[in-house]
Amino acid sequence: PDTLTSINNLGLLLKKKGDLDGAEPLYREALVGKRETLGDRHPDTLTSINNLGLLLKKKGDLDGAEPLYREALVGKRETLGDRHPDTLTS
Repeated sequence: PDTLTSINNLGLLLKKKGDLDGAEPLYREALVGKRETLGDRHPDTLTSINNLGLLLKKKGDLDGAEPLYREALVGKRETLGDRHPDTLTS
């Protein structure tokens, strides 16, 4: 998980620098790793799903972002409940 966090953090840095194309494969790699090691409904995995959705939205890929946003919302509702702050901001 620490390595996956580092991969995600590098993606975040690239995103903040405006290198959206450089950030995307890192976000995807971190998400795949989190799904494999933590499972689809772990809060960290759900955050990565949402982060990739945010990145795709910023790139203008709304069709790619929508299913990720939906998956993150459903997962957060199931895992954290409807009124949890993380669910409400999804």
